[in-house]
Amino acid sequence: MIFASKAFFVFLPAVLVLYHLLRGTGHKYRVLLGASWLFYAWLSPQYLWVILLCTAIDYAAALKIEATPDDPGRRRWLLLSIAANLGLLFAFKYTAFAADNAIELVRLFGLPAPDRTWDILLPLGISFHTFQGISYTVDVYRRQIAAVRSFRDYALFVAFFPQLAAGPIVRAVEFLPQMTTPPGVSAKQVADGLHLFLGGLFKKLFLADTLDQLFVSPVFADPAAYDPTAHRWACVAWAAQIYCDFSGYSDMAMGCAKWFGFELPANFDRPYLATSITDFWRRWHLSLSTWLRDYVYFPLGGSRGGPVRTYANLMAVFVMCGLWHGATWAWLVYGLYNGVLMSLHRAWDVWLRSGRAGGVSPLMNHIRETWAWKLVAWAGTFWLVTAGLILIRMPSWDAGGVLFQSLLGVDLLSGWSAAVPVWVPLFLAGIAAGHLLGGRWPVPAAVRAAAGVGMVVLLVVLGPGVGKTFIYLAF
Repeated sequence: MIFASKAFFVFLPAVLVLYHLLRGTGHKYRVLLGASWLFYAWLSPQYLWVILLCTAIDYAAALKIEATPDDPGRRRWLLLSIAANLGLLFAFKYTAFAADNAIELVRLFGLPAPDRTWDILLPLGISFHTFQGISYTVDVYRRQIAAVRSFRDYALFVAFFPQLAAGPIVRAVEFLPQMTTPPGVSAKQVADGLHLFLGGLFKKLFLADTLDQLFVSPVFADPAAYDPTAHRWACVAWAAQIYCDFSGYSDMAMGCAKWFGFELPANFDRPYLATSITDFWRRWHLSLSTWLRDYVYFPLGGSRGGPVRTYANLMAVFVMCGLWHGATWAWLVYGLYNGVLMSLHRAWDVWLRSGRAGGVSPLMNHIRETWAWKLVAWAGTFWLVTAGLILIRMPSWDAGGVLFQSLLGVDLLSGWSAAVPVWVPLFLAGIAAGHLLGGRWPVPAAVRAAAGVGMVVLLVVLGPGVGKTFIYLAF
């Protein structure tokens, strides 16, 4: 069951009605927990035990961490929780990747090795709920939050179905305090939830799926059949597609949560307006970026150990970021690519601020504040981000090389390509306009209502119907 499916549009109203008819927080939470486990089992029935086991281990480990007086004992329980979560994540997500590479290594030495004939189906949202479990036990270990006494409440935090499949990654300090008081739903939450849900559905079904089916997939599947101009438009369209797909899911998750009385953190802050790669990662997939910062980068030492240690920590974080997304060499290279860019940008920024640039530094700092520089910085950042996204969509390294070469734009004066449908730039212009506005200015209720009606009409009249699965469900 996914958000953009017929089954979900039966499931959600039924759960909402039952949830709000019941009296008493306990009854509401039991229904919501049962619905969340049903949502999980709908797509991964054979793996329901995975989320139940992780939940039980982390729940018990947190209680033990809090009850144990000595630090070594507390640390042992924390390591048990982390090992259990990462062990299950590795077993399901990386075993096949490790086996394939072991086979290739054996063959490299001239020894016979049979092809892998087995596969492992990835449990729903395992990358998200394991990270939530780790953050919970770490926060209890750090004494930033008390261990939850109610197994029901903790299980609901981990399995809450609006964000279970593809985030955002919600931390215990953000969610559990909301459960201490009986959940109430205001009229504003209902209206805001509807606006977010419809907007996310529109992003997914009308924008992301249309771009994918009619333009992005055909070009990426066979780049040799298209010219460089079409390649460039397809790369930009792919950047727009993955943003609309993932942010659409996040918007729908936040909207659903509001209807149950809960607030989830925003996962995007207009990332394609970033003027540096560092700025981009402060805007894209915020729940993962901040999770990696607080639970990996800072524990490794952050920037406290000198330049070499800082860059090593950045590389470690982004290698982990790449592998978290997928167990492939392309995702690993994507992580390395962003780690190198982050390190280079940090070195450049530190050099300018240190004064070692002599008289150039004050001048450069002044130039960096001008609109002309910000426009150039934005264009360069968007190009670098788009180039990196080729890595995670290309069907092969050769195809990726062709697309990357076209993105370099050595023949920008080649003119328009007949292979690019005229609606593609119109779609991208609309996405850019929405990105630019991005909810920064208050919108009158009448305008929001008209926009909602317009989105529904477009979905019904021109939309492709029930959409493809969300991209991030694969993670």
